[in-house]
Amino acid sequence: MNKSGQFVSKYDAAEHGGVFGFIRRMFREIVIYRYAIYNFISSNLRARYRRSAIGFFWSLLNPLFTMIIMSVVFSTIFRNPLANFSIYIFSGLLPWAMISNSMMNGSMSLISMESYLKKIYIPKVIFPMVVVGVEVVNFLFSLVSMFFLAVFLGAKITWALAVLPLALLVTALFLLGLAMIVSIVNVYFRDLSHIVQVVFTGLFYLTPIVYPLEFIESKTLLYTVAKLNPFLYFVELFHAIIYRAEFPSLSGWMICIGLMAASLLFGLLVFSSKEKDIVYRL
Repeated sequence: MNKSGQFVSKYDAAEHGGVFGFIRRMFREIVIYRYAIYNFISSNLRARYRRSAIGFFWSLLNPLFTMIIMSVVFSTIFRNPLANFSIYIFSGLLPWAMISNSMMNGSMSLISMESYLKKIYIPKVIFPMVVVGVEVVNFLFSLVSMFFLAVFLGAKITWALAVLPLALLVTALFLLGLAMIVSIVNVYFRDLSHIVQVVFTGLFYLTPIVYPLEFIESKTLLYTVAKLNPFLYFVELFHAIIYRAEFPSLSGWMICIGLMAASLLFGLLVFSSKEKDIVYRL
């Protein structure tokens, strides 16, 4: 506040310098702009189903129809019981939809908000957060509806479900770090969003969603390549909790938490180093 009683904003070099200053400022601005984050998420969800006859129910029906089609086709191919294989598909397809959509939409999160970024100040990190937040909400909607179907098909209700929120949190933070990275890179290299779509189409078949991981264990090269896919470990968390009705192994948790920490750290480093330059590159 100056002598006349007016508030004057000051540039704090320590706060804007380095990744730790960026993290401190980010947490403070998330609290300040929490209602903006909520409004962006809700408006994105409304826009996705605007003018459709059944609105948000598409977030329930899309994964349901996909699961039914895949279950019928691949249960026949792998000669697994339809009910059992449907639960397997269900427990892998939902987290995969959250992962792939977060990456594809995350790559466009800053470019699509160019009009906001050039007119008013708003923390840029909010936009990757909004993308991941939208997909987490969609995941929860789909999970609630399809969970009843899974129980009907014979899924077991065990205490392992108690760690499902933790698995979702670890996965969401991992995706947030990656979304920050691809959102920045796409500002400089606009072809990235198209590359991400192609890559995730291929990764779908390298992730045990429509087949058990044990199915390719004998194929040494393919199995080794599949194990290098970081998204595999997050999908396996949900397979363990929902499909196998057991607590994920300690090694599984450690791998996912390690990947989450590396993703967040690298994402924060990239974002803190390039955020000042974003507006001039849009």
